[in-house]
Amino acid sequence: MKTFWQGLSLAARVSLVAGIVLIVAATVAIAVWLLRTERDVLFGNLSAQDAAAMTAELDRMKLPYALGADGTSILVDKATLHQTRLKLMSKDIPLHGAVGFELFNNTDFGMTEFAQKVNYQRALQGEITRTIMSLAEVESVRVHLAFPEEGLFKREQGKAKAAITVALKHGQSLRPEQVKGIQRLVSASVAGVSPQDVTVVDQTGVALTRVAAPAGDGQAEVGPQLELKRDIEQHLAAKAAHVLDRAFGPGRALASVDVVLDMNQVRTTTEDVVAPPVKPGEAVTGVIVRERETFKGDALQTASNDGARANNGSSQRETDYQVGRRVEQVVSQPGSVRRLQVLAVIKVPLDAGQIEQTKALVAAAVGASLERGDVVVVQPLNGLHGLNRQEPEALAMGPGPSTLPEGRQAVAEEAPGGTSPLPPVVTALGVLVGVVVLVLLAWALSRGRQAAARPPMTEAERQAALVQVRQWLSAERSEG
Repeated sequence: MKTFWQGLSLAARVSLVAGIVLIVAATVAIAVWLLRTERDVLFGNLSAQDAAAMTAELDRMKLPYALGADGTSILVDKATLHQTRLKLMSKDIPLHGAVGFELFNNTDFGMTEFAQKVNYQRALQGEITRTIMSLAEVESVRVHLAFPEEGLFKREQGKAKAAITVALKHGQSLRPEQVKGIQRLVSASVAGVSPQDVTVVDQTGVALTRVAAPAGDGQAEVGPQLELKRDIEQHLAAKAAHVLDRAFGPGRALASVDVVLDMNQVRTTTEDVVAPPVKPGEAVTGVIVRERETFKGDALQTASNDGARANNGSSQRETDYQVGRRVEQVVSQPGSVRRLQVLAVIKVPLDAGQIEQTKALVAAAVGASLERGDVVVVQPLNGLHGLNRQEPEALAMGPGPSTLPEGRQAVAEEAPGGTSPLPPVVTALGVLVGVVVLVLLAWALSRGRQAAARPPMTEAERQAALVQVRQWLSAERSEG
């Protein structure tokens, strides 16, 4: 090989080395291409706990995998993607840190009663967690169930309760209906838990549920009262605004409602006596329960002589009646409306008759009652100046005179040619042009007055001017 290498020229040596390098590189490239595996995402957006549980199961199954750059995704061979996913889902992997009723698949008969209760509580919490996780807005959930301690010679202290911590996705929120649905879901899943005993908080610790007042307590918390007052006011104001928009057009009326609520809990008990039904003309009596007659007379008198018995003795009759009784107990829940105050501002001129009609409409829309002391105020913005100042766009782009109220039709008819007022920019330009014209006219008048004030030319001045003009003409001719 040494003699062969020394016998080659420089060009032959370079060619030989380059060929060997190319052959080795091609062999390596072909081997890599044949042995390469195309990977795909098995599961993504995993928490660190879920990723650790899945990778531990893949290690036990001896399946190759790779982690993504962020560590929250697992990559496997694309050819075995679906098969690997099904195998993992068939395993009892505690995803989201919760286990369900698969905890009882392998039952240990030597388990104590306390351990069984703890496992049942864990399984129930895991199943509720998986159910709440099915909501699109929820990212993660923690469920805690608190059961009262039971004993053979011990009364139950308190009742079962539930606490749920919900971590929402970025930019997502739960509607009040969804929060109530979670409460009812937990109440229906756990025995002894009422919807009021389920507390739901978000990841920042803000409570999403209202705290109900204790039974028999005449006072409730101020927060729920203010929320109830706000909800009722918003609902009634929306109803009034909807009616006003349909009557006067969108954006031409404003409505505000103030509600005074009665937060006292009133319990009324009524007791009535119920008599049995009687025929017309008969006296109202009860039902005969017992009747007894007692006779007092001479002991030597025979009992067969009825006439003598009636004359020589006395009888006494006792009758016991019983009547029915009806007891009615009515409990009024706090939150009833005590008084309404409604204000409607109309951006349309109205007369007295139209104001009264609008009051009747608004009162019917919100359920106001004059007997209860409710107040309904309708305030129109009368006057052409205030109307043009507040809504020039509505006059320029609004409906025709046939669809406007009577006051608005009069304003539209007074405008010349049925046109709307000019915009402020056009008006300012017109004023500026007028000022410029006046200044020019004043300047022209002043120049005319100055010319008129000059004295007339004398004869010598005229001759001198004539000579000067002739010289100018002669100079121009000579140059030409």
